[in-house]
Amino acid sequence: MQLYPLQTSFTAGDYFDLAVEPRRRFSIAIYQQQDAESMVSVGGVIAAGTRDVMAVLINGRYVFESSRERKPVRFDSDWDWPTITIKPETEGLESGAYAAIAYEVGPKGEPLTDLGRRCVARQPILAAPPDSDSMALIVARPRSPSASIAYVVPIATYHAYNSTGGGCFYGDPIHRTHPASKVTLLRPGGGLGAQIGEPDDAYDRRSPRQCFTHWDAKFVRWLRAHDFACDFYTDVDLHRATDLDLTEYRCMLSVGHHEYWSQAMRDHVARFIAGGGNLAVFSGNTCYRPVDFGADADLHHVKEMNRLAEHWPDFNESNLLGLSFGYGGAKYSVWSRIRRKWVKLEREPIGFTVRHADHWVFAGTGVKDGQTFGADDRLVGYEADGVPQTPNGFTTLANSARLVGWDVGGVAAMGVFTPDLGDGSHQGQVFNCGTTDWPRVLLDSGASSHAIVSRITFNVIRNFLGLAALDDSRESAAHGGTVEAERGEHAAPIGVGNA
Repeated sequence: MQLYPLQTSFTAGDYFDLAVEPRRRFSIAIYQQQDAESMVSVGGVIAAGTRDVMAVLINGRYVFESSRERKPVRFDSDWDWPTITIKPETEGLESGAYAAIAYEVGPKGEPLTDLGRRCVARQPILAAPPDSDSMALIVARPRSPSASIAYVVPIATYHAYNSTGGGCFYGDPIHRTHPASKVTLLRPGGGLGAQIGEPDDAYDRRSPRQCFTHWDAKFVRWLRAHDFACDFYTDVDLHRATDLDLTEYRCMLSVGHHEYWSQAMRDHVARFIAGGGNLAVFSGNTCYRPVDFGADADLHHVKEMNRLAEHWPDFNESNLLGLSFGYGGAKYSVWSRIRRKWVKLEREPIGFTVRHADHWVFAGTGVKDGQTFGADDRLVGYEADGVPQTPNGFTTLANSARLVGWDVGGVAAMGVFTPDLGDGSHQGQVFNCGTTDWPRVLLDSGASSHAIVSRITFNVIRNFLGLAALDDSRESAAHGGTVEAERGEHAAPIGVGNA
C-alpha cells in the first residue's frame, strides 16, 4: 500500500496530512530513525480528520478505509488521493526523521501482512524495499529552535530520481521512462517508497542509493551516537524560510547527495554564512542542478519541482561551496540492454591524499602529508566534486588522483572555504568533503578509513559549533594560560558528549 505526505515537514506535536491509496483498509504506525540501522516504533496515531476516508477505533487502534476508485496517475501532477489528518500519539515528539507506515488490516483491525504484524508488535523495521514501499518519509521540525545544528533533508533530490508515476528528471531503463523537467511532490517516493531505476550500490546493497536510508539515515545515526543534537528540516523549509530561520543556528548540515537547489535556497545559505553561520557539506554533487518549486512555492503547500538547467551557469555554486561536480567526476554503472540489468557496478579504489596534515580538520587522525586514506573503501565517488580551474580561495586539504575514465574526469577534493560574501568580518566557513560516499564510510566500522572519516566529521562539527574553541580555552587555563602541546593531541576523543 502506498502513501505520501501533503507537506514535506510538520511541526513536532502538531497534526499533519497524509494522502493514502484509494480502496484500502489500513492502519498507520509511526517509526523514527534513531540509533540503529532499522527504524524503531514510536507508536500509533491520533486522527483529527479525513477526506474520502472512514476512520474507526478498534481495540484502541485507528482503522481507516479509503474510498473512491483508483485513477491513473502521473509523475508530474498532483495525485489527489484521499487524505487523513493525524499526529503521532507519542507525547513530547522530538524533531527528527520519521516514517509513516501503512499496513492493510482486516475488518477487525487484524494485520494482513508480515509488515503489519511487525508494526503491531512494534518490532524494528529497516526502511528499505519491499517494506519501504508502504512508507512515507515525514520530517518533524522543532516547535522552536532547540539545537545548534540545522539538518536539511534533501527532499528535492529524492523526488528528482523517483520515477513513480512514469517519470522523473532521469531516464529509468528498468521501468522504461524518459527524462522530464517537472515532477510533482504530491506522490509517493519523497525519500521512502520510491520507484528507483538506479543501479545498486556495489558497496552497500542494503538500500537503494537515492533514498533516505542510504544517505541520511547513516549520518543521523552517527550524530546521535556522538550526542550532536539537531533540528530537522527539508529543502522546502530552506527554500521558503518561514519555518526555518538559519540565523537561529551555528551550523547547517548538507549530507549524502544534496544535488538539487533553488536560487532561494542558495540565497538563504549565503546570508547565513555571511552572518557568521557555518555550512558543513558531507555530500557530493552538491547544489549542482537548479530547480524551482513552481508558482505556489511560497504557500503552505508546495506541489511541484521544475528542473531549470543541466547545471548552474559556469558551475557557480562553487562560489558558495568552494567545489563543483563540474570539476570532479562520477563513475556510473552500465545498462545492459541484452541482459536488462545494470552491470559494471564496481569502481576503482580511489581515496584522498592529504595535503595539509597540520590543519585542525585532521586533528587527532594521525595522518601525514602525502598519505592516502579511503582508497580501499572507495571513499571518492560515486559522484565527487572538485576545485575550479581558476583558483577561488578554496583550501584543498586532500585530493584524489585524476579521475581518468570517469564522467567529467577531474580531481576530487575536500577542504575548507570562505565564500566572498561581503566584508567578511564575522563571516562563517564552509567545509566540503566533496563525495557522496562519505556517510557510507562514516558508519562502516569495518572500513579501513572509518576512524579517519569519523574523526574529521567530529572535528568539523565541533569546530563549527564553537566547541573546539571551548576546548582550547579550558586547555589553556589548565596550562596556566598557554597551550603547550599540539591541538590535535588534546582534541576531545570521539564519543565524548557534546552538550
